[in-house]
Amino acid sequence: MLLNRSIYQRFLKFSRIDSHRNWQSRVVLTTLSLPVFLIAAAEAQLPNGMTKSPAEIIKSQESEARQYVTSMNRAQQAYYAENAGFTSSVANLGIGIKPQTDNYSYAINGGNKAVFNYGISRQPNLKSFVGGVFLTVNKTQTILCEASVAGRAKPANPTNKNGVLACGANTAVPQLAVPTYSGQRSRSQTIS
Repeated sequence: MLLNRSIYQRFLKFSRIDSHRNWQSRVVLTTLSLPVFLIAAAEAQLPNGMTKSPAEIIKSQESEARQYVTSMNRAQQAYYAENAGFTSSVANLGIGIKPQTDNYSYAINGGNKAVFNYGISRQPNLKSFVGGVFLTVNKTQTILCEASVAGRAKPANPTNKNGVLACGANTAVPQLAVPTYSGQRSRSQTIS
């Protein structure tokens, strides 16, 4: 109960909007903080002696990359809104993601109209992820894709055909994708 109250208080603290620029920063911080709190709360509620199955361990390790790449996509949208361009540096996103963890390496590749954020597996039993942020007429759109098979290979980039985003070869939208505001699996943000 105390943990839920703490999460709620943090959410309220970050939900106060003083200015548009602060709002974007708070959205990114809340997006990154909330999954960490939820995972910690779920693990804390496991009864003593109960352990996770190998499949559950793999899913939880893959959730790191899924959440990080989703956060990188959102941070790219915020970065574009403030700087009228994408960044090719994980550090420039300002969200505290390390370029390498025990299970994944994180990288960015892109240009003027699109940027791709990667979570490349460092373990043979984990799937890799790629996120795409595409610039359309007056907004950015995002997509998250998961490699079809586990391995250390960099996944194929998603595509944008006339505003319709699709995952690249041998990748698909994850079944446990982070929900978006519109209820769809891709996300867009209007540029003002």
